[in-house]
Amino acid sequence: MNRILRRARLSNPLLWLVLLLAAPAAAGDFMDTRVSFVISDANFFAGPGEGQVNNPGIGIGAGKQNTLFFDNYDTRFTGFESLSHLVLYKKLPSFFDNLTTEAALAIRFYIYGDTDVNKMIYDTGSYIRLSYDLSGGTAENNNLQLTLFPVSGDRFRLGYSYRISWGGSGIFPNYDPRVNVPAVKLQLNKPWGYAFLGAKTTQINEYLKDTNQTEMVTNYGLLAGFGVDIAGIRAEVNGGFFTRGTFAHQGVRGEHMYGGGVSYQLGYHRGMEIGTSIDFALYKNDPDIDVKFFKPEKYGEGLSFMVKHEGTFLFQTLIHPERYGTTVNQIAYAFDVNAAMKLGYLRLHLDAMFRSLSYVLYETPSFTPFYDFPAGAKTKPEFFAAVGIDYHFPDLHLTPGFTFGAQNPATYTIDNVVIGQAPYLGKRTVVVWDVATRSVLPVNEGAALIWSFKLNARWDISEMLAVVAEVFYTFDNNRVRYRSDFDGMNITTNWDDPNILGMNLVAQARF
Repeated sequence: MNRILRRARLSNPLLWLVLLLAAPAAAGDFMDTRVSFVISDANFFAGPGEGQVNNPGIGIGAGKQNTLFFDNYDTRFTGFESLSHLVLYKKLPSFFDNLTTEAALAIRFYIYGDTDVNKMIYDTGSYIRLSYDLSGGTAENNNLQLTLFPVSGDRFRLGYSYRISWGGSGIFPNYDPRVNVPAVKLQLNKPWGYAFLGAKTTQINEYLKDTNQTEMVTNYGLLAGFGVDIAGIRAEVNGGFFTRGTFAHQGVRGEHMYGGGVSYQLGYHRGMEIGTSIDFALYKNDPDIDVKFFKPEKYGEGLSFMVKHEGTFLFQTLIHPERYGTTVNQIAYAFDVNAAMKLGYLRLHLDAMFRSLSYVLYETPSFTPFYDFPAGAKTKPEFFAAVGIDYHFPDLHLTPGFTFGAQNPATYTIDNVVIGQAPYLGKRTVVVWDVATRSVLPVNEGAALIWSFKLNARWDISEMLAVVAEVFYTFDNNRVRYRSDFDGMNITTNWDDPNILGMNLVAQARF
């Protein structure tokens, strides 16, 4: 039996890819590595099966249920993952003056377990780049760059903060994840700003006009943007337009779906950069450049600060819910404000975000997929604000902190709603947490404000290893479960305890 299992595993093409890549790779070819050991309990007040969000109990490991709404604002990760990136990078001068060529094969490895290799390998922005130096070698950041993404252009996104960014691979709602979404980007860089043009393509299985015939059809995205940063003042604008396949529904079958919009960012900074998410950056493994993905925080004696504001307006083509055979453009919008200040060893930060329900569900798309909100529905946007403070003790390499925030979740209210295949009669409000998670409140009940705070302490043992302890509390009176008897009758409403108290103890090596 073991011999059969060994043969089956060696026949897996992904495993062969790991073996082939690992053979010539050196330890230095792996970068942005995170090895996390977590002891956690998402809610001391609820055991397994006692809440809408299940808490398996205290143990080793953690997930999204161990985070709060203001955590990880500028990244796709929870912070508890164990993963690494294999980056095979090469950079060489061209045969032509002032031209440099570089390329990187960038692969992400998620560590889920000790047996399943089918979920562990992803392209994370492999690219080919040509850079033409416009200064003749006399100045930095004065060039014209052509970047080609042969597999995935998901890192080439629009917007600025990761939480409300858009234009990634998910912008194509019917695309097959097994099909690539390659991209190309042409960017002009100057010491005072930049401008870019780009495009993406993917293949979607579409209905051809008003027929039952489906074929794979190429869909496109066009992206553009520019920005300036002069004397600490930053102003940026970008936008895009995407074809998103065709509708499969009767009455509009074969009609095209479109989406697009524009984003802007305004900011001011002094002594502190207005950075971008690491999930937008391209990986380089250049031996001539000392790159540290997880740089220790630098503290100074003076005051430094940064403040920025971002806004996005989107549209998408959806089916009109009341007019059979017609479509309508649904509008979505999002805004945020981010600020940070550093004075000596003291740090303060503020994050505030506003998203319309249509923005939260933009990639689904909409509440009922592919349909606009009906006239009888009332929607409310998501809003949250959080402020945090921490202080660094350099002799102890210890940084304790505190964060407090409030969230008003996005909601959808209508008479007689259907979630999945379950009907809920009466006037119902549905709390929409994200594209996949919803809570249906009892008849005539509205959503309540959510309060959260977190106490945390980070102890840096070395430049690569840190231990983080977190205790968090949330008051959330929006979690409801519905239970029925054995025959499916006599449904009862059960409110979860609104008090949630949890903890995380994390040892994480990052290198």
